[in-house]
Amino acid sequence: MNEPEVEHTFVIGNEFAEIKISHVRSRNGSRLLIHNMKSGAEISICPLALESLTWQTSDLFTTLLSTPYGPEVH
Repeated sequence: MNEPEVEHTFVIGNEFAEIKISHVRSRNGSRLLIHNMKSGAEISICPLALESLTWQTSDLFTTLLSTPYGPEVH
């Protein structure tokens, strides 16, 4: 399997989190690769999924952050 081509990378963080964001191109098109520097978890997100974030209210993010690793993890 071909590795995606990394075009741009930067790191952002604060006292709670540090993530590396990379713009990558793969055979499936352009994506953002978001990598959690602490846990090593990462996700590749397409433009439509990113756009869908703009359709949300801040209430959604408050709900997501109340159980960041899922309801089964305390």
